[in-house]
Amino acid sequence: MSPQSYPHLVNKSSEDRMPIRSANGSHIDMVAARRLSDKASLLRPLKDEHLLEVYREAKKMNLSNEFIELLEEALSIREMGHYKEA
Repeated sequence: MSPQSYPHLVNKSSEDRMPIRSANGSHIDMVAARRLSDKASLLRPLKDEHLLEVYREAKKMNLSNEFIELLEEALSIREMGHYKEA
């Protein structure tokens, strides 16, 4: 059996997936912020102390900036930003 290709699922150009940039770029920033907030909401099941522990360990381990920003967004949603450095 030969492998099937699914051209409708994969774009050959990364530009096809990029939103059109407005003159001031605010639309892009708003979309990016919304996506980050949506992803951060997936961390809701974590207890506050576990979220803080994950954040501190991620910083110690020098994990990706995107992951750390996600954790920081989750902390700010919970209004726990002041605990990051504690």
